[in-house]
Amino acid sequence: MTTVNWSDWYTLDSKSMGLPVPDLPGVYEVQTDFAFGRLNGYSSVVYIGSAVPSLKTRLIDQRIGNPERFLSRAEKLLYKAGHALQFRYTKTADGIIARNLESLMLIDYEREHWELPPGNSMLPKARTA
Repeated sequence: MTTVNWSDWYTLDSKSMGLPVPDLPGVYEVQTDFAFGRLNGYSSVVYIGSAVPSLKTRLIDQRIGNPERFLSRAEKLLYKAGHALQFRYTKTADGIIARNLESLMLIDYEREHWELPPGNSMLPKARTA
């Protein structure tokens, strides 16, 4: 299992617009307010993604600022059904590390639950220089 130094959880809504999210690359997770069944076990994680070049741009400007365009279908359905969404993030040194960490986290999730989070449709390709 990949060890990550996560931020706190924050609400994925307009109340989080002023959060000091770093203007750096990184990886983020989105979860909902309940655990749902997976092929193996339960999870509240809806989406795992990377942000290149900026967590601030991806999370605050795009995902919170324009949710109709930037949230996954699963996130939109949960939000419209009245479920809360939260996000947390971890910074990385560069975009290649962010993309590779995202891949590792999705592989870990798939190993544990036998499928990807509902907001992710495929494993990203590992990146090199």
